[in-house]
Amino acid sequence: MPRGEYLPTEDGYCVSFVKEHGFEAFKGDAYEWKKYINSDIGWPGNAVLLDEGPYQHLALVLETREDGYYIVEQNYEGLYKVSYRLIPFNYKNIVGFIGN
Repeated sequence: MPRGEYLPTEDGYCVSFVKEHGFEAFKGDAYEWKKYINSDIGWPGNAVLLDEGPYQHLALVLETREDGYYIVEQNYEGLYKVSYRLIPFNYKNIVGFIGN
């Protein structure tokens, strides 16, 4: 998906960003999304819950690559900032993946 499609959400947080991109029905702060985890393996279109920050963190899986998951997220680099990064398949902070 082109980077231009991902704009900051109104409140600037990771949860609202993920909800706006296909996960509207899910509720709660990031750490509360653990109950929605339904896979240990991520696929494009999944949300990923990461054990990062004081309340955990949510991002979207854009691609699976040879060396990991390419994700898009908001509020990892700062409030209202949409950023991209590659996390390895064995990244110790992956809690799990959520597909809908």
